[in-house]
Amino acid sequence: MIFTPKKELSRLREENQALIKKIAVLEEHHGRQIKVLQKQVASLLIGVPPRPESVLQGLPYSEIPKEEVDAFIRSVPNLLILDVRSDTGWNAGYIPGAKHVPAPEVFGRLVELPDKTRPILTFCANGNTALGVCQLLAREGFHNVYNALGGMAAYSGEVIRPELKETDLTQVKGTDRALVARVLSVIDQDVRPGLQRDGGDIEVVEVESGVVKVKMVGACVGCGSQKRTVEDGIKNHLKSTVPEIEEIVDLSLGISN
Repeated sequence: MIFTPKKELSRLREENQALIKKIAVLEEHHGRQIKVLQKQVASLLIGVPPRPESVLQGLPYSEIPKEEVDAFIRSVPNLLILDVRSDTGWNAGYIPGAKHVPAPEVFGRLVELPDKTRPILTFCANGNTALGVCQLLAREGFHNVYNALGGMAAYSGEVIRPELKETDLTQVKGTDRALVARVLSVIDQDVRPGLQRDGGDIEVVEVESGVVKVKMVGACVGCGSQKRTVEDGIKNHLKSTVPEIEEIVDLSLGISN
């Protein structure tokens, strides 16, 4: 009978555990690469092939050179242009038909991107921030993700520069006209641009006794995030910028928020 010294036995056990962990890491990596390959093949089948560089590097997204971006936008059917810049960048000009979701908000708003097979082209200011968004979308199961290299700084196509018409003060009820004006200033400058980027808007109906009554309009009505937008977004921002405001009522929902 052969007896193995305790130290040697302990060393062998440690090496065995290290090998088990290494195999698990390799299996996980292999599984991810198989999923990437499956997505790349699926892209080929629907006629939107991944870039050769992405295939060779095993990337779950593709990068579109700045000189090819315009042609890519024109040639890919049902393409979603996802602009992940801040509100300031968006308001400086955006691509026609683009959807605006600032990069920090993308994960929380994935519900607004229900079709994971739809081709998505991400845009940021210079092409760097959008790479992180591409990686996020790929991890969340989106099949056809592309990033515009150089971002909007390198884009040479058509750009829309939004013009915001200020709310007519005379159309809003409220005895304290100075307070009404302050509320409208915040709404017009800080709230409406973000809503309009997705085809929605907000109308202020009345400002009275610390309560602001509003109506959501356009794409905001019936949106799954309508209640959260009013409660967590508009209400909190108004209360922090106009201390006299204590509550907000969304008349389009018929309930107090």
